[in-house]
Amino acid sequence: MKFHMDDLKYQALTLPEEVRMYHYAGDFSGELDCIGRWLKRDLPFALRKRLELQAIFAEQLLHDYPLSDADILDGIRERYPAATEETLEQLIAMGNVDYILRDGKRCFQHQALSNIFKTHTDFLEKVQDPAYVAPDATKGGLETILAMKTKGSLAYRYEVEEWIRLEPHAERPGETLHLWFPYPVACATQPGEDIRLISSSHPVTLTGTVHRTAFMEVPCQAGATYRVRFSFVNRAKYVDLSHHTPSGIPAGEGLTPAELEEYTAEQYPHIRFTPFIRELAAEIKGDETDPLRLARRVYDWICDHVRYSYVRDYLLIENIPEFVLTNGYGDCGTMALAFITLCRVLGIPAKWQSGSSCSPDHIGSHDWSMFYVAPYGWLYCDPSYGEGAARAGNQMRRDHYFGNLDPFRLVASNEFQQPLTPDKALCRMDPYDNQNGEAEYADGVHNIFFDDQTHGRQVLSAEEVEG
Repeated sequence: MKFHMDDLKYQALTLPEEVRMYHYAGDFSGELDCIGRWLKRDLPFALRKRLELQAIFAEQLLHDYPLSDADILDGIRERYPAATEETLEQLIAMGNVDYILRDGKRCFQHQALSNIFKTHTDFLEKVQDPAYVAPDATKGGLETILAMKTKGSLAYRYEVEEWIRLEPHAERPGETLHLWFPYPVACATQPGEDIRLISSSHPVTLTGTVHRTAFMEVPCQAGATYRVRFSFVNRAKYVDLSHHTPSGIPAGEGLTPAELEEYTAEQYPHIRFTPFIRELAAEIKGDETDPLRLARRVYDWICDHVRYSYVRDYLLIENIPEFVLTNGYGDCGTMALAFITLCRVLGIPAKWQSGSSCSPDHIGSHDWSMFYVAPYGWLYCDPSYGEGAARAGNQMRRDHYFGNLDPFRLVASNEFQQPLTPDKALCRMDPYDNQNGEAEYADGVHNIFFDDQTHGRQVLSAEEVEG
């Protein structure tokens, strides 16, 4: 179906009960048949759009949870032979192993194993060797923070290559292909004059939107890899909030009325001031009135109540902030959006920023948030890094990622849920973010979706430069 970003707001509508029964039973084929029957009816426009969106989600869920209990346990035992069925039950009881029920049986997300190894290493090491002692993480990662405090800022220059390769079944040789590569966006930490296109496998057009991309229009070639190489500088300045005293200045003082309205508003389908969000925000607020301390309360609540975990693709989550806040687990983006939503409902302007975490030997998708408090202006907040620091007992890291970041970032999105340029005619894999590249054929009929392409990226060089 044709897709418009404005259609996403209809995801907030309740589905017909019949469709919901199929969905929550894990019968996605039955759900698709049911949606097909409903779409033959004379329906209100909004409900029709909601059902069309749900058909996309159900089609993806047919393939997104392929692993059984036995698959997961076998995978764990390859590394930790002492693991038992009880071990798996204990991991699930910890609350961040994503699964669905299909025909009454648990089916796990394709990333479940890697997530377990990432988030529960110490537990599994203890299962394998009861004498295992976890390493002391209370002082990890402080070198960068101390350097930023000493120098006032820290900057790195990066050279990165992004590539997209189509799976053979998705190739249509000779047909015109549209590809969008994540590309550095000019912002406070990434000066535009330091962003340079170095090379590309085919001609590209650089967009100037808040979801910045290198756009490529090219005939599809069998077996081809489409590449873009660029450089940029990320400059992280340090803001000392340790001596803050309440000033009585409204949080948004200094923003224009339009900016204040935009960054304290709802943004459907995910930034919604639902009864749960309002109640939780009031609970967190208590009797606090100072905006900075109030934002810190939101940050601390997330750090203390949400555990880091990979989650399903954002396209398949009905309400991201409620998902993370009610389930008690989430990844960097879901935590960031929860922080943004709670700040906004409390009257603190907040917004999204994302792209990749970068270092000399690593690059991976990452999301974080920004919030505005006068007289400081826009500050940064990375709840997922804060949660990791809280779990490790590393108070300096926890404090740092409320108000500050680090220079190990590639910013490709400066706002949440924005269109690409040119706009993609068919549904994006992630209409909220700009991290993993998007593609479709120019005919506007044949999409390149989750199982149709592979996106990769590599840091070719990284060096500290004058901050």
